[in-house]
Amino acid sequence: MAEQTSNATLSLYQNAWNAEREVYQKNVNRRGKTSFLRGVLLTAFVAMMIPAIKFSGDGCVWLIFAAVLFIAFILAIGFHDLLGRKLRTSRLLMAVHQQSIARCKRDWSQVIATPYDIEDEFESVDVDLDLFGPESLFALLCTAKTPHGIQELGDWIVYPATPEVIKVRQIAVDELRPMHELRIDFEMRCAQVASSLARPSQFISWSEDENWIGDRPWLLWLCRLTAVTSLLAIVLLVLGVVRIFIGGPMLLVSMSVNFLLMVFYAGSIHQIFNKISSHQNEISHYRSLFQQVNCFESKSSFINDIQNDLVGEDESVLKSVDSLRTWTNLANLHRGFGLLAFLGLEFLFMWDVHVLHQLEKWKADHGWKARRWFEALGRWEAILALSKLAFDHPAWQFPVVAAPPDKSSVRLTADNIAHPLMDSTRVSNDVSVGPTGSVLLVSGSNMSGKSTLLRSIGINSILAQMGSVVCANKLTMPPIRVATSMRIVDSLASGTSFFVAELKRLKQIVDLSREVKQNQTLLFLLDEILQGTNSSERQIAVSRVVESLIEQGAIGAISTHDLELASTEELKDACVLVYFSEQFETVDGESQMTFDYKIQNGIAPTTNALKLLEMVGLGSENLRPKKRLN
Repeated sequence: MAEQTSNATLSLYQNAWNAEREVYQKNVNRRGKTSFLRGVLLTAFVAMMIPAIKFSGDGCVWLIFAAVLFIAFILAIGFHDLLGRKLRTSRLLMAVHQQSIARCKRDWSQVIATPYDIEDEFESVDVDLDLFGPESLFALLCTAKTPHGIQELGDWIVYPATPEVIKVRQIAVDELRPMHELRIDFEMRCAQVASSLARPSQFISWSEDENWIGDRPWLLWLCRLTAVTSLLAIVLLVLGVVRIFIGGPMLLVSMSVNFLLMVFYAGSIHQIFNKISSHQNEISHYRSLFQQVNCFESKSSFINDIQNDLVGEDESVLKSVDSLRTWTNLANLHRGFGLLAFLGLEFLFMWDVHVLHQLEKWKADHGWKARRWFEALGRWEAILALSKLAFDHPAWQFPVVAAPPDKSSVRLTADNIAHPLMDSTRVSNDVSVGPTGSVLLVSGSNMSGKSTLLRSIGINSILAQMGSVVCANKLTMPPIRVATSMRIVDSLASGTSFFVAELKRLKQIVDLSREVKQNQTLLFLLDEILQGTNSSERQIAVSRVVESLIEQGAIGAISTHDLELASTEELKDACVLVYFSEQFETVDGESQMTFDYKIQNGIAPTTNALKLLEMVGLGSENLRPKKRLN
């Protein structure tokens, strides 16, 4: 199998990072010079104002020079801010490229692990197969930045798709695979949205809530009355139709009513504004994301369905967001330099109520579509993440996931399968699990690769049912539900021993084999189970557990050191035997043990526990008691 990550792909990311680093450094230098220039221009402006003031009668020339310097100072401020935005963009792009490099190298210390809340029933498989957290499948895949994208990608790992959905996702992944620049641009834009503290969940919650003004119609009519009164009083006073002792009280009463309304309702209204778009109109930041998805020309039905969710029956999400952006800008008028204008409008017309009314009119027309928009965006981020994995690993292949015609055909078969989370030192193997009525029994020495094989099967099965490429030259499998027992721990808090904890996990797997969906097959992966009891009882217990799973139509693999397990009455006809072995060689007079991690047919002919004892200094010669000196 080809290298896990092609050198060309890794070089692409490294060169992009280097180029962006040069741009960043250049702009840092330019911004430093611009900062110095601002100081010089401001100093020169102040210096020019002194003679302009001193020679007020003849200072026209000095005023002209001062005005030119002030304009140059303002332009320098604008250019300085522009360079600041470019620096932020460069930092985001460098972070995106750096994460791509770290994922390709499997440099887990540099990969940011995005959190995902997994349900308790999937926790065991998560721990056993490294699905979430640091050094996990999710850490390898997750380029998503928006909450819906992160949730969608995590759900694809946890909940296997049907063969039909897998196929349409594969087509979309294959179409998006070469779109490297599109992915980089989209990920950078998503990073900008994430840094802006945009909260789509609160916006969606508002879009689906009852109208606040709708529950208080009297408030809207009262504000309309005060607004008309204020406007009428101002117009009559300006035109001179009424005198100040008539128009003044009209204006004063209107402003007093508005002031009382502000005291009672402004806080509640601004809380609603914050749900819609806090700080700087974050909903508009999503517009560029929606636009990129909407403008992508695709033949994939999966991508077309995403785009249809963004278009709707009447108008596209872009038009809807544009109309919303106008009113959110007005809702945010009280922030920054618009505060004085806002206070005037609030006292005269109760501005907030009228803006909120318009926002709720927008919600009535478009709010019911908001959740669909963000969920579509999440699916786009998830499919981009899978397409990036396919781009980064051109040798990985799409699996075939299809329901078998009968039980005798229920089989998982892989050519050159390997663990996708390992770096380029990983070793691939051919493996077959199934059909029903059989179990793959993997024996071998310590550290020889038994557990890694089981995890390779499990994690690639999950990748396959996401619609992704897998770390194999070929993989065919039925729709499955993965169940594992590998990394069992005891619990002092609950008084659960290691043995009891493992028994409980095995009971869950047996129960799951009876509850699995009719169109699915349970794939069980059991690593060195029931080590907490003696050999004879362990053989009986393991045999009974596996026999029960086989009777339910499950397929799976077990790793074991117990070479006699295959000869038990329950399993002797069901076991398919494979093993890993070690090799010893003498280097500079010292014995060294190596592994080729290649699977072989049969049962392991050797063990290495005693040899390992000798190699670490616990051999019989080292442990022999020494004679005491008299």
